[in-house]
Amino acid sequence: MFLTDKYSSLLPPHHHHSDAAAAAAPPKSSGSRRRQQKQLVAGSKAACFDAAIATRLRGLLPLPVSSSPLEALARLADLLALTLAEAAPALAGEGDAAAVAAHLDAGVALLDACNAITARLERLRRRRLLARFALHLLASPAAADEGRGRARAALAERGGSAAASPPPPPLPSLPFDQPRGRLSAAARVLVAVNAVSSLAAASAAAVLGGGAPATAFPRVSGVAEFPWAEPFNAVSNQLSALAASNTSEVDAIDAAVQRLASALDGSDEAGLRAAAQDVEKRTEELTARLDRLSDAVNGVFRAALGLRNAELGSFMAAAADKTCI
Repeated sequence: MFLTDKYSSLLPPHHHHSDAAAAAAPPKSSGSRRRQQKQLVAGSKAACFDAAIATRLRGLLPLPVSSSPLEALARLADLLALTLAEAAPALAGEGDAAAVAAHLDAGVALLDACNAITARLERLRRRRLLARFALHLLASPAAADEGRGRARAALAERGGSAAASPPPPPLPSLPFDQPRGRLSAAARVLVAVNAVSSLAAASAAAVLGGGAPATAFPRVSGVAEFPWAEPFNAVSNQLSALAASNTSEVDAIDAAVQRLASALDGSDEAGLRAAAQDVEKRTEELTARLDRLSDAVNGVFRAALGLRNAELGSFMAAAADKTCI
């Protein structure tokens, strides 16, 4: 008797059955193993992505009550740009074509929102230039009646208040509709992208809205499912409170320009000088903050384009995989 036969005779009967079943079971296909490996890698990427967002959101807290709304908006735009940039590699190779395809329209809406915010910032820059031109005319040695008349005209063209000039159209909103049920790794990444995009759009509408109705700030449920949900909701709550309680720099300079326009119609020279100094101070502060926010919005636009290209590439790769199966 061979040694192998002796060894087999010592084994219990059920073991022979297990060996036979294992030998008869078909081996897993290489395609199935590749899909499982991809899912594991994608899940790991999504977990790292979630952790990074949670850390950055906590870095925004707490928002000081006296902080500048424009500066807070610029910091949030920076966070959104990073989120978009890191979403692209997190989606690479995941293969959930349905989740990616469903997000393509949201990506276009975000690009449109960036364009609308950029147009709003350019409008604010033009109004700032008209205010500075009025200050230049008042500071001219020949400022007397002609200079005051031209300064008055510049302020009228600028629009000193919402009543003097029609408000701009509302900025586009990006409603956040949180999906339910079991989500793939790609879908989890895109939930975070949509949530932060919605928060940034709501903040922009509140700070730059120009008299728009109260903005609804997004909230995320399922703190256990999304590690970033708790700091996200905290940031959303504090931004909402900041927008409701603080007068933005845009509103403050409008009020200062209105006081200057009223002083031009009076005879109080000391009051006119004080009003002009107030407008000058506020325009200088606004200049730096508008430039900072404009750079941040441009960063969001570039990152959104990059994510859209990655999504299209992922979508086409998933279609190619199906063709090969």
